Amino acid sequence: MKNLTHVAIICCLFLLFGCQEESVTEVAEATEVVVEAEAATETAVPIDTPVPTATIVPTNTAVPTATMSPTASPTPTTEPTVPNTATPTASPTLEPTETAVSATATTAAPPPPPPPPAPAPSGANLLNNPSFELGNASWEVQNSGVSIQSFYTAADNPQFVHSGQQAAFNFRTNRTVYFQRISSGITPGTTYRAGVWVKIWSSSGENRALSENPGDFGAQVCINTAGESDPNLETSFCTGIVRPLDSWQFISVDGTASTDRITILLVSGAYGPNTPTHNEAIWDNATLGLAPSAATPTPDPVASQPVRPQPVTFNATALRDSMNSVRSSIEQAGGLLDRLFNGQGGTCAEYQGYYDDAIRSAIYAGVPDDWAGIYNDYIFAVENIISTNETIDFLCDQGGGVVTSLNYGVSRAGINDSLNRLIPAVEAANAKLGG
Repeated sequence: MKNLTHVAIICCLFLLFGCQEESVTEVAEATEVVVEAEAATETAVPIDTPVPTATIVPTNTAVPTATMSPTASPTPTTEPTVPNTATPTASPTLEPTETAVSATATTAAPPPPPPPPAPAPSGANLLNNPSFELGNASWEVQNSGVSIQSFYTAADNPQFVHSGQQAAFNFRTNRTVYFQRISSGITPGTTYRAGVWVKIWSSSGENRALSENPGDFGAQVCINTAGESDPNLETSFCTGIVRPLDSWQFISVDGTASTDRITILLVSGAYGPNTPTHNEAIWDNATLGLAPSAATPTPDPVASQPVRPQPVTFNATALRDSMNSVRSSIEQAGGLLDRLFNGQGGTCAEYQGYYDDAIRSAIYAGVPDDWAGIYNDYIFAVENIISTNETIDFLCDQGGGVVTSLNYGVSRAGINDSLNRLIPAVEAANAKLGG
């Protein structure tokens, strides 16, 4: 029994130690597993995890932000846009500028208008009272309700009368339009020519023979093909503005009638800010008639004709010499006119030489009062022969032809009148100068 008890105790102890050893082994094994696991964890964390992190290097594929280089490539594309847009902008701007320059060069100053048509229209003058010899008869003033009020006479101011005894003038700086409407004898579809002689005196001084410090004051002639009185209408055709200071100039314009009436308009006024004390447009010898056929080229009377010179400072001896020279030219022209009337057409060139000498004769400025009467007679003689012999000069420009009795009578009377005024003036000048 005792032995059995001992055996049982030994078995229990054996069992007890066996269990402890097993658990120790299990514990050791478990510890090893834990250690291995820890080891595995250690290797996973520092080494293997970076690899995924390295695979996160696809955030390095944020370097595909370098793949923004596609967006960078638009930036280069903006580079072309810069020059391209610049080039078009530059070239259009430059080209117009260049064109503008050339336009200015061509049109500078404004471009000289084409030469006016021949002084005389074909056929009869359709105007009533064309030279204002009857005052304001048949003439009106646009938008005023009154007719022309201002006139010069040959007796008082011969330098302001182109021919005959009287001329009209305007002294207002605001635009003034004298007009005459013709409503008989006008055929629609027919081309008519309106013309007039005009002279400008624009001066800060009182010498009526000279424009001192002239201003922006000029004149033009218009034709309205529908019989209206407004130069701004589409049916109005006008010359450019002219400013013939202290000399007469013929200006004319053509228009084709659209109705059975037509209007001539004499327009004058300031075209700029500079307007001195005196500003006058003097009108004389207006014409309205049939225009020469467009197929027949019109000669250029202006280009071939001499013009009145610019004034020079007064000198008594020089004035007397000019008067003697003009007297000789008028006398020679008179003799040649007689020969032309008698059919000797070959004298045309010689006649025109003396006529041109009269046109070129000197104009003087600063004439003293005690010489004013003599000087006015001299100017009358010159202007009178120019205007009364213009028809003969024009006939010679056309190659000559028959001088009618009427044309001869007007021209011969003009020569006689000029000499009748000039010869006593020459004698008075000789007396003042003592010989």
